Amino acid sequence: YAELEEVKLQSYATEFEIADEQAIVMRGGSLAGLPFDQKLECKSASTKEEFTLCIMRSENLPTLFIETDSGSVEAIWSDKDVEENGKIQVFDETGSQLYRSGLKSIKGRGNYSFSNYEKKPFSITTKEEVSLLGLGAGTQYSLLSNASDPTLIRNELARRMEEALETEYTNVGRFVDLYVNGDYLGNYYLCENIEVGTQRIQITNLEEQMDRLYQKSKYESFTDYVTEKTHAKVMEYNPADITGGYIVERDFKDRYLLEYGENPSSFITEGEEHFIVKSPLYCSDEQIEYLKECFDKAEAALLAEDGKHPTTGECYDQLIDVDSFVKKYLVEEVTKNYDAGESSSFFYKDSDSVDGRIKAAPIWDCDMSLGNHLDWMEYFSEDPRGVSLLSLHQHASSWYEALYQKEEGYEKICDYYAKSVAPYLEELEKTLVDEYKEYLSASAAMNDIRWKVDFQNNEYYTDRDTSFEELKEFIGQRKAFLDEVWIEQIPYCIVTFEVDDAIQEIRYIKEGDTIGPLLDEKSAGVGIWVYADGREAVSEADQVTEDTVITGAGRTTTTP
Repeated sequence: YAELEEVKLQSYATEFEIADEQAIVMRGGSLAGLPFDQKLECKSASTKEEFTLCIMRSENLPTLFIETDSGSVEAIWSDKDVEENGKIQVFDETGSQLYRSGLKSIKGRGNYSFSNYEKKPFSITTKEEVSLLGLGAGTQYSLLSNASDPTLIRNELARRMEEALETEYTNVGRFVDLYVNGDYLGNYYLCENIEVGTQRIQITNLEEQMDRLYQKSKYESFTDYVTEKTHAKVMEYNPADITGGYIVERDFKDRYLLEYGENPSSFITEGEEHFIVKSPLYCSDEQIEYLKECFDKAEAALLAEDGKHPTTGECYDQLIDVDSFVKKYLVEEVTKNYDAGESSSFFYKDSDSVDGRIKAAPIWDCDMSLGNHLDWMEYFSEDPRGVSLLSLHQHASSWYEALYQKEEGYEKICDYYAKSVAPYLEELEKTLVDEYKEYLSASAAMNDIRWKVDFQNNEYYTDRDTSFEELKEFIGQRKAFLDEVWIEQIPYCIVTFEVDDAIQEIRYIKEGDTIGPLLDEKSAGVGIWVYADGREAVSEADQVTEDTVITGAGRTTTTP
């Protein structure tokens, strides 16, 4: 929405000449009359140094201007634990100011995205509850960088799928152009953090009750409560009802152990599922033991063949909200989200007086989904075929695979997919992806220039047209496969190639079809492929009638 008449030359050259325009622009002078999106060959009026100038302007999007107290983001981007106060201004796409206030804090966030990209994500906390850009009143927001997604839209597409499924809580954000301390930092995705609130996750605010009993400054001074599978604080008092509400995040074992000291409240179930309590941040010993017991009971019932807790007889659907789990599973499975079933997976539980079942919270971090992958990621991320059951990672959850095996769970998966997800995927492929591409085109062009070197260093930079065509192709192929499995009910068998228990490839083959070309034995380091159950050597003409594991025999070695 900026007009060049209002834009002044502030730096880069004291004054310069524009060859084709026969004009000289002075420091402090207006850029009025210069064209947008056109490369202008220039030279400094004093040094005669030549350079190229191109003035770019975004469109369609709101804009966030943030100022940090230090006037820099260097400290924030050097360490996730560093946070600063600041100020924020929010403008809509026409340039009208919507909000202006101080920020309680701004800091870096994320794991891989924070450590591996120069374009880093932020977490901001406002001084009062506010609905930024209509996202629902709250104090905590994230600015996702989408640095690993060339299209920028995969997080949005996954969240819109939740919306299509009519989940209890959706977390759809807004694309914005972000400036920090006057520096353009690119296209970001502003969204709510997963937190308790009247316009966020509407459960009993146990943290608020705890704060009325204790001053926040006192929590750190309490004695640690540590057992083999729980971690909290020893506290003298508890609210009258400790049954809820809670928000917890599942993480994989290695990261859980690595960040154990940073999380004051956490527990591990009997099935080795690792959970970090996000609200209340500081739990008492009684609360953490109660919460662990709830999750243990739900897990035991869900993993039982008959779906009932072996001692209490409670059915799994009395302990978890099946619909919320099914909808979360569908979004993660359909998009083939790389982190699915492993990390960044949230759950919540309200007070028993409201609804004591464990519910699956909105999804989080879906930039590495819908075919987007990095070289080090397992091959299944890029394959549009297959049903992973969110169980392919080493530390993946077993809960969703168990739910899939339950008759009620499977029927709900097929029903929700046919009624809500399949139509959404069709709309994505035919119109919505192209609409997003056009909507973000101006902002994305600026973002790509700002971060092109970063993208190239991470070896996935490609032209925008190709990125979007690959995305649409993946969506089309994914829908075609899942339509066969969940709508037409065509039986598929899973054929797994393994070497020393490490998966080399997974194939999804229609029951009765042949295995097809075998993996190259030499590149796999084996002499021959055989069936894992001890049968004869494998032939590509063998017919597949059941799930099958093929393993390499006669392993070859190379002598240095």
